[in-house]
Amino acid sequence: MHRDRSLLLLLCPALTLIPGAASAETQLPVIEVTAAPTPSVAPLAEQDYSASHVDRNGLATLGGAAQANPYRALDLMPSVNLSGLDAYGLSVDQNFMRVRGISAYSYSNLAVTVNGTPSSVSTGRGGVGNLFDLENLEGVTLWRGPQPANVGFGLGNLAGSLNLNILAPTAEPGVRTRVAVGGDDFHKLFARLDTGTFNGGSRLFLSGSTAESDQWRGPGDQSRDTVNAGFTQTLGERGGLELYAAHNRFHRDEYRPLTYAQSQDLGTYGDLGYNAELTGVATQDANYYAYNTQHFEEDNLLARLHWDLSETLRLRFNPYWLSSEGQRRVGKTNTVTVVDIDQEQYGATAELVAQIAPDQSLTFGYWSHRVTSMPPPMSQKVYSLDKQGRPVFSKWGILSDMGARAYESPYFQLQGEQGRWRYSLGLRYLSFRLPGITSYDGTGLPDVSHDAALDLNPAVKSSLSTEATTLTAWLPTLSTRFALTPSLDLKGAYGRTVGNPWMGPLYSVYMSNQKAFQKAGITLQTLWDDLALETSDTVELGLQWRRGDLMLTPTLFYSQLRDKQVTAYDPTVGVSYLQSGVEATAYGAELEASWGIDAHWTLVGSLSWNINRLNDDIRTAGSAVLETDGNQVPDAPEWLAKLGVEYRAGNWSLTPIARYVGRRYGDAANQESVDAYATVDLSAAYRVGRVGALQSLEVDLSLINLFDADYIGTIDVGQDDARPGSIDYYPGTPRTLALSLSANF
Repeated sequence: MHRDRSLLLLLCPALTLIPGAASAETQLPVIEVTAAPTPSVAPLAEQDYSASHVDRNGLATLGGAAQANPYRALDLMPSVNLSGLDAYGLSVDQNFMRVRGISAYSYSNLAVTVNGTPSSVSTGRGGVGNLFDLENLEGVTLWRGPQPANVGFGLGNLAGSLNLNILAPTAEPGVRTRVAVGGDDFHKLFARLDTGTFNGGSRLFLSGSTAESDQWRGPGDQSRDTVNAGFTQTLGERGGLELYAAHNRFHRDEYRPLTYAQSQDLGTYGDLGYNAELTGVATQDANYYAYNTQHFEEDNLLARLHWDLSETLRLRFNPYWLSSEGQRRVGKTNTVTVVDIDQEQYGATAELVAQIAPDQSLTFGYWSHRVTSMPPPMSQKVYSLDKQGRPVFSKWGILSDMGARAYESPYFQLQGEQGRWRYSLGLRYLSFRLPGITSYDGTGLPDVSHDAALDLNPAVKSSLSTEATTLTAWLPTLSTRFALTPSLDLKGAYGRTVGNPWMGPLYSVYMSNQKAFQKAGITLQTLWDDLALETSDTVELGLQWRRGDLMLTPTLFYSQLRDKQVTAYDPTVGVSYLQSGVEATAYGAELEASWGIDAHWTLVGSLSWNINRLNDDIRTAGSAVLETDGNQVPDAPEWLAKLGVEYRAGNWSLTPIARYVGRRYGDAANQESVDAYATVDLSAAYRVGRVGALQSLEVDLSLINLFDADYIGTIDVGQDDARPGSIDYYPGTPRTLALSLSANF
């Protein structure tokens, strides 16, 4: 076991500390439902960009039995190709997702915010887990393509923006508990206490959870322990304050990737995992499961303060702070690399919102963000393996120091309505200051911590050190909607989004080939100064048609992407390394649909056609070229189709969800083809109303991959220029059964 259960043992007695919390008698009126229920996944209301929202009901179904990973809730949205390594979403890497064919890495291309604040950005594989239980969320929203200027605060929003809305403390006291169990020894315990309103305007909630499951292939497990808290306070008649906090601890033993050849023979290799025992053979023991693992602890605080300066002028201020500390271990060839990560993020957004006319508002805002310790790692140590398979310290791979990356971004957003016309216009300026890096000679240093090694005054390696550099971009955006008829709207949008360049691989290649770069007269500073922000200019045109409870939203889009990073050969150096400058073109069509047929049947689905192609060939050696011009980027299916059907009858509900993912390629040359696949998940629920002090009771049964399909779910390609033979493939999870019981007091 890699964590203790003390947080729940401490939380459960607290449930009795609030008088009446477990015995509140709130008589609810009897409501006869005659209309179709609201779809749980639908276009975001009052929004003319391509944005979809998942409500609490959708989170409960799509989030799975673990209710730990918000990315799983996006799966029915158009143009979202989502895969995971385990059946429950406990794997903390959120990076195996593409939106409109664009890789949605949260530390470069996907802006992730909590209540609008970028307080949970993952800056590498691991480093930041999913900090809030889905039981504590009101909903999630994903923007695809263009976004308003006051959305998308993160290290990049090229693939979109994901916002998590926390379920605020409730007005009435209550207790919610949930227990879930499933295959592969999965179990989760969750409890939340709401105090209700006290002291005339204060509300508080406190929750705790613990979850764990074994690997479904190979040895090892993954676990997560989380404490969430929220406090709200009214400030007279004009203002309000919200405070939210999270403490998270997770452990994860990695799943073993397959080669392309192995991925084509799942009958033989579908259950292949890391080694359960040490063998004494170094090349084998590098694949020992305990040498391929990660564990982190993290703390998060965020606040929302709003104050009405007048009837038409409101001030908002949202500060946040995040700390994450942990370690990753990676076995390779005959060594184990240990990366220690200690990172901190903090910042704030401030907005002044003015109602300048009855149907027009103007927002002026500013975002400031700091983050320390991102790739390249500041501490990397290499261990050899002895004859018993035990790691023995060999050398420092990387020993460096780096200041904080700084993001400064003023913006404005104007929106309004005039008759049948609705519009918005915005502009954001982004300044990204990449600090200098100071590298040290770790030769002869002992196996100590990063700070202890620096205290030994190692020599500075000037050839691997840089000065700061600054990257900037203007990000305009606009949207418009015109009501052609009472049931048909025409909408359009334009916007520029941005992606952060990868620095870690660039640093590593330079470190390994210093002599060749220096002979060519190229310094690391030169490469640092040549870094560029990837940008995408996107135009959208769509319709929204409503007839009763049927809504169809078709959208066409076209994107031009510039300054993509690819690993290209430089003849002056004789080395391939990350360089900016390649262009790509993306275009396609989306259909988002929902239909409340009657009080019993609801349909939600989407259909997507996505083309995302590189516009250039890539030189890989002196006379060799990787023919990528016109090829689909890796892990980007052209076709996606999803359909969810919910049937309700009395206390029962039944929800099958079907997904089709078209053919993909693992590499940029489109040589490693991955077959299309289809899966079906099924969930059933039985809900009981008030029984004494019990307000409600719900039993849920879920079957993941109902027909036990064999398929490749995850393709880990890294960059869009992935070469044949360099890609990791992961099988999709087999059929898995889970059962949960929820009670509200």
